[in-house]
Amino acid sequence: MEAIEVNETGIIRDKRFNKWAAEIREIREKIIEDTTIKQKSVNHLEKIIMFNSIIFYTGLFCSFLEYSYVFPWLFMGLSISSHWTTVSHHISHGGYNEQKKYNRFTYGVKMRRFIDWIDYILPEAWSCEHNIYHHYKLNEYNDPDNVQNNLIILRTMNAPYIVKYGIILFFAATWRLFYYSPNSYKYYKASKMKYTIKEEEYKQITLFGMVMNDWPYWVSKTEYIMLVLLPFILYRITCFIAVYLLYVYFPHIITYNRLQNVVINYIIADLLCNIHTFAIIVPNHSGKDMYLYKTPVKGKSDEWLLRQCISSTNYATGNDVIDYLQGWLNYQIEHHLFPDMSAYEYQLIQKDVERVCNKYGIPYISESILVRLWKTIKIMTGQETIPYFEGSVLEKYVNEYIS
Repeated sequence: MEAIEVNETGIIRDKRFNKWAAEIREIREKIIEDTTIKQKSVNHLEKIIMFNSIIFYTGLFCSFLEYSYVFPWLFMGLSISSHWTTVSHHISHGGYNEQKKYNRFTYGVKMRRFIDWIDYILPEAWSCEHNIYHHYKLNEYNDPDNVQNNLIILRTMNAPYIVKYGIILFFAATWRLFYYSPNSYKYYKASKMKYTIKEEEYKQITLFGMVMNDWPYWVSKTEYIMLVLLPFILYRITCFIAVYLLYVYFPHIITYNRLQNVVINYIIADLLCNIHTFAIIVPNHSGKDMYLYKTPVKGKSDEWLLRQCISSTNYATGNDVIDYLQGWLNYQIEHHLFPDMSAYEYQLIQKDVERVCNKYGIPYISESILVRLWKTIKIMTGQETIPYFEGSVLEKYVNEYIS
């Protein structure tokens, strides 16, 4: 079929666009109709959870060995990363709601946080910031994960690029704690209080902001520390005390050097987890071939589907190994079209989504994660800019062609 015409502004204009949206929705319906897939999805998830546990404890065991460094870093770091990006991420979207222990409304909530997902990030806050504000305001000004807006200071900084690269590396190595933890809690509090975040408050907050008093007045610092950070800190201290007791009672087996190894290796693994998750998460919607938006759009509408598709990018896909290493975030287009599907289901629908997009001439971008990361770094440093997808032509297009 002849591709849809694209005018000089890059706006797709054709009545067949509605047929594209209808065919995209049909892909999801076919998956829902197959009642065997849900159990396969759960089996797939539990396989990942088991593998995460195996490599984490293998890395922990290796930490007790003299001169054992790289394997513990990689194994523990990858396990922590996967538990966030693959397991907790897709559960929090409702991809496994049929199973009680994987239901999005109970997973990681209250005391189950210590069982399901204990991290710097409060699970409920992550669900609110990511599932609602990010997914339904994708690349709008008030999208909390809008890279171009969030990094405006770095983009406009009068400094050599090598300095900017160094700042990005520091941010990447610490971002779960310094950025995601406080910022997700900010959006969680706004939601709980039914507070409408003002335009000047869209600026993302960090732990540095808490120290420098650059912090929203309606977000309690004490509450944030007590509810978000303290449980995680106490949990980790308890784990380290348990390791220390092994040293006390079995000094001939667990030497002081081995005790040191465990602590140092875990800290490095955590830093590597930060860098890994930064590399697979941040480039998902960034690059000069993506689009920003000045206006909101109705969720689940045809235009909303279009935005999810042309403002998201996939990485290499193909098998569980490739997908695991990329946290199943390599199916970002499919994930944003249908956020509440399982990781396994994204594997099933990827080819169909790509086929339908190609059929109607809708851009479907899929590139190496290294290529996407470099394109993102160019945005972060101000070398390139993500364009806006708005204008009078779009208004006419929306009114005339999108139902």
